[in-house]
Amino acid sequence: MILIADLGATNARFCITEDGNSYSNQASYPINSFDGLEKLCNAYLASQDLVGIQKAVIGVAAPITGDIVNFINTNLEFSIQNLRNKLFPDGLIVVNDLALQANALFGIDEKNLSYIGEKKLNELPKILVSPGTGLGLAGIVRDTVIATEAGHINISDKIVNQDLKSIIDRFSKENSRAPTYEDFLSGKGIIYFYESLFGSSNTELSSEAILLGRKDDNCLEVIKLLNYLLASYLRYVTLVWGSTGGVFLSGSIVKSLVLQEDYSDFRSTFEDSDTMSIVLKSTPLAIVTLEDIGFVGGMEIAKKLIN
Repeated sequence: MILIADLGATNARFCITEDGNSYSNQASYPINSFDGLEKLCNAYLASQDLVGIQKAVIGVAAPITGDIVNFINTNLEFSIQNLRNKLFPDGLIVVNDLALQANALFGIDEKNLSYIGEKKLNELPKILVSPGTGLGLAGIVRDTVIATEAGHINISDKIVNQDLKSIIDRFSKENSRAPTYEDFLSGKGIIYFYESLFGSSNTELSSEAILLGRKDDNCLEVIKLLNYLLASYLRYVTLVWGSTGGVFLSGSIVKSLVLQEDYSDFRSTFEDSDTMSIVLKSTPLAIVTLEDIGFVGGMEIAKKLIN
């Protein structure tokens, strides 16, 4: 059996697989409830009465630059070698969490995609983008997944939308730096948009409540502005990556933020380029509706550990 862990900045999700084709024993834990990854893995194994598991695939919300892994949006770090020695001596693969998820796109069933316009997937490079506690992006070139930190690109202050320009100016003044796309296209960004537009004294709403509040004019304005920024970001990274094979969106935020009623405007913003509209118009854009995308991607990687 092989343990699969999808570790975001908020939650740690676990399952096991035996053959890389199905998974079981799903469980989720608040990641900040544990002061180490070894304790977190042991808590899962104990709760499921699992013994003898010595292989694992782990996706982490962090860049992998060496043996020591430091999470970006939560206070957790670990040594890959120490974790291998103590818990998974027969095989341990650690990847970025978006890279983990992107492996689920190999051979994905069309029923698990909700297309926003163009529907012709092809073999050219692809990207997966997922707003959550942070903003992740992974690229797919042929049969290779490439992790990135593209969420940390700065947003230009020359943005066209005036409301967005005012929020960027406010953020820059308060933080003495330009905002990144992750600052805004994330759970914390949703609340920051609302407070910037309507005042912090006007709401104690969570990011989830704002996205579900479309009948409220203020919430709807925030949703439309976030959709504009997300579609603009996708246009930008599509041209940088040359990801004309497909642009995929995943995660719970996207499923609440971009509804079918938004598809037409979202697609129009994505294609809005004076010089590259012909490229963007031919690029497939879709929301991944697959549940537990990290587990599915983890199973694909786990096949490398099956003897």
